[in-house]
Amino acid sequence: MAAKKFRMSNKAIVLIKLISALGLFFSCCLFFFLNLGIFKRDLGFDPDYPLGSAANPWYNLAFLIVFLLALCFIVYYITNLVIRFETKQLWKADRLFIVYQIVFTALLIITIWRWFFISISNAMVPSVIMILAGFINLITPRIVDNNNRDF
Repeated sequence: MAAKKFRMSNKAIVLIKLISALGLFFSCCLFFFLNLGIFKRDLGFDPDYPLGSAANPWYNLAFLIVFLLALCFIVYYITNLVIRFETKQLWKADRLFIVYQIVFTALLIITIWRWFFISISNAMVPSVIMILAGFINLITPRIVDNNNRDF
């Protein structure tokens, strides 16, 4: 007797991806608010560390820009997932998945880079949440396009 193949429904896949994206958003917000003083310093608001000095080089501002753009994309991705879930167009929810993985990887690399090389002491918990969200995201299968009305 052949083994029955287990297949998740598209609804379950979208919910798992939504939970993963919300975990990533939560970890980014936690990272931001735990290290608010460092973000202020990166913007040049701290008079002891002016922007462009040896203590606050310009690439710290690049980290902040990439971080905020990634946060905006994560909000857009979450909105897309919720809209597709509510309108029952689940097969369209996976269209931004490759871009989301690229943004997630860039965000993970830049966050861990800041954690190791700039020694932000509060970044361990957000980084662990971010890694768990990425692991959940990677093990989630792709959505099966079974909508035949578009053809």
